[in-house]
Amino acid sequence: MLAMGAQNVMIRGIFFDLYCTLIDIRTDEGDMRVYDALAQYLAYHSVVIQPHELRAAFFGLVQRQLDQSKEKHPEADMFQVFGEIMEKHGKGIYSDQSVLDTTVLFRSLTMRRFGLFPGVAETLGELKKRYRLGLISDAQWTFTEPELRMLDLDRFFTTLLLSSRFGYKKPDKRLFDEAMRRLGVAPGESVYIGDSLSKDMVGAKSAGMKFILFQSERREVNGFSPDATMGDYSELPGILKQLEK
Repeated sequence: MLAMGAQNVMIRGIFFDLYCTLIDIRTDEGDMRVYDALAQYLAYHSVVIQPHELRAAFFGLVQRQLDQSKEKHPEADMFQVFGEIMEKHGKGIYSDQSVLDTTVLFRSLTMRRFGLFPGVAETLGELKKRYRLGLISDAQWTFTEPELRMLDLDRFFTTLLLSSRFGYKKPDKRLFDEAMRRLGVAPGESVYIGDSLSKDMVGAKSAGMKFILFQSERREVNGFSPDATMGDYSELPGILKQLEK
């Protein structure tokens, strides 16, 4: 559904949020079974830590990173979190790959649901023929880059911005500005699609983009409203054509 009075644009770049927009996902980082299994795994690498200590260390280090950041919308880096845990409780020097393997195992243990929303791959394939496509996601590079490959999504996108690579997250407009710069498109030529009003819409609209809301209740936030809403991906090509008229 298009907003009343929406101004038409010539769209060249389309940017997407990832989780809960393209990927239907649910994780549970609080489940104690995650830390039971991860502590057992770490023991094989001479990292000695009890599950309850591991859980406390994980959440504590994440919060410490956020508290120590000078950013308005700070982001943590799971690679640094698990690297510090392994260094503190281990008996050796751990390679970047061993830290990466630990973060990926952690992610897999927390996963409860993971897959594409219906029609995502088909729609992106069609859009790529006409538009430049990019991703702007509040996400951990340690998890997200392999997950894009797992779902064969990486082939669609010319540029990828993940908050953990920058130390700040949406709605910081710098992520949106940088994504448009990399894709070589202007704000008036750009559309962002996401499910969060406070993060996706506020960031995109602050950067001058049009915004399409996915599977969420429409309302105004910080004086911004979505330019259109959609319930599934079959609606997106038609919405884009309406915006371009």
